[in-house]
Amino acid sequence: MWGADTPLVIDALIIAGLAATGAAGLVMIGLKLKRKKPPQEPVSKAGNLEDRVQVLERIATDRSHDLAEEIEQLRDNANVRGNA
Repeated sequence: MWGADTPLVIDALIIAGLAATGAAGLVMIGLKLKRKKPPQEPVSKAGNLEDRVQVLERIATDRSHDLAEEIEQLRDNANVRGNA
């Protein structure tokens, strides 16, 4: 039963066991990461973002002389909402 190759066989079994344990651990980590869902953005934030994009589009494309006044009005409205 115990021969010259016994230490090599035991080492091979230990290495194989460690490799199997490590692979199983990586599979479990992968499955856990796969199950995580990205957080859902609230609808109110999405609507707010769309409003902001529309304002930025207007600012970028508007060539009127009243643009500075409109920007100031938007800032004033934002400050009023922020203080409320």
